[in-house]
Amino acid sequence: MKITLLLMMATIIAAVPSAAFATELTSLSPGTNEVQVKHNGRSRLLIITTPKTYESQGSYPVLFCFHGAGGKAEGQSKRWSPHADKRGLIVISAEAVQPLAKWNFKDKFHAEEYDDVGFISKVVEVLIANKTADRKAIYATGHSSGGLFCYRLAKETSLFAALSPMSCGMAKGAHDPGETTQPVSIMQVIGDQDKSFNGSSEPKVTMYSAAKRIDVWRTFNRCGPDPVVVNQGEEVVVTTYASQSGIEVAYCKVKGQGHHIRRDLRDSADSIALDFLLKHKK
Repeated sequence: MKITLLLMMATIIAAVPSAAFATELTSLSPGTNEVQVKHNGRSRLLIITTPKTYESQGSYPVLFCFHGAGGKAEGQSKRWSPHADKRGLIVISAEAVQPLAKWNFKDKFHAEEYDDVGFISKVVEVLIANKTADRKAIYATGHSSGGLFCYRLAKETSLFAALSPMSCGMAKGAHDPGETTQPVSIMQVIGDQDKSFNGSSEPKVTMYSAAKRIDVWRTFNRCGPDPVVVNQGEEVVVTTYASQSGIEVAYCKVKGQGHHIRRDLRDSADSIALDFLLKHKK
């Protein structure tokens, strides 16, 4: 009797964090929602923007956006939240654990490590279970450290219909698709003067060049070798490879731009990336 009671108590205690997690994520209102949830004993911030026409009984496409190193959720929320109304989607700007403020894009890289993959996976799980999110239309984008994290999510999870890493590298070994990786559409956005455009060979981590990253994922996704190239004005070029199954790997190059793309060109590239993401479904 005592053992049974202890087991029941342990089950109840274990369920409380998950229940609290779900309550916070499923009590959303139209517009901006700041949500604090607990994951692995740490409080994590999400700024969740829903359309003004949001209804709790609806099922929406969801865009996750991840800030760069040293950033906070507010920055990416301001950048992407206007698209909630324009595109009829839920925008979730997630914040890395402060004060490190860097996403765990690769194990044993940062001095402190957090289960960011598990955290985001849990958020997706709750939103899908509550039918807030359309399981076939979960997307992610991120700048710099957040872009690197997108590559990790692409490799290690099967949650996303498409991802768009921006202004970032791709870690050799850590981000190469593996045996358990599922085919997924990816659009890389990067300026041709970005510090990560040509890759790097630092002892701690080797980064692929922009062209090599595309080749790695194009090959994995079995996309054809002949791309469709479209010039979006004079400074933005989009190169897209497609597979017979509809998976695409695309490369949005912004000419003459570095790590922080000029605002007007960044806004243009963001719209191009969103067009790419939203046309893909799992």
